[in-house]
Amino acid sequence: MRLDPRVPIAVATRNADKFGELVTLWGDTLPVLVPPGDEYPEVDEPHATYEGNALLKATELARLRGGPALADDSGIEVEALGWGPGVVSARTPSPDSTPGERNADILARLAALGDVSRRARYVCVCALVVPGQEPIIGRGEVEGEIARAPRGSNGFGYDPIFYYPPYARTFGEVDIAMKHAVSHRARAIRDLSEKLIRRQ
Repeated sequence: MRLDPRVPIAVATRNADKFGELVTLWGDTLPVLVPPGDEYPEVDEPHATYEGNALLKATELARLRGGPALADDSGIEVEALGWGPGVVSARTPSPDSTPGERNADILARLAALGDVSRRARYVCVCALVVPGQEPIIGRGEVEGEIARAPRGSNGFGYDPIFYYPPYARTFGEVDIAMKHAVSHRARAIRDLSEKLIRRQ
């Protein structure tokens, strides 16, 4: 894949927290990451895989802008919930739920099951699309557990209930540098970057 360092990469998200995290993880690498622009609509995520949804969003934005686009799809997977909610994490229990309601939903479902495994993992897939070129996809995962109750106010999404044993804290309790050292999104960006370097 050939990237012109002078042409910014548009990020297919209107989630300010996700955009900020991707920009931080991308770092000083050129081209820079920029918001999607007013012409980008919220794209449905109809696929059953993170890869399918990330590629769909990046492809649509690349088509609209006529230039490179980056998208991610991510979710939390809980063993006792059949490794759900997965790709529908942002729409569980409903598309209009707040992050707090989503966290409470998972905690309530686990409590109803009794003494079960709290093993969980965060998954992220990033897709980089340049019109006329083969896309690059990076994937990252991080293993952890679901905490008994939300802890910490850092991060976003499911971070307050995602307990990371090596830190003995939730992602909501650690500072951003500690999270970025091990997170699923950081690993996905790293995987994508390594593949990009090999393709240039």
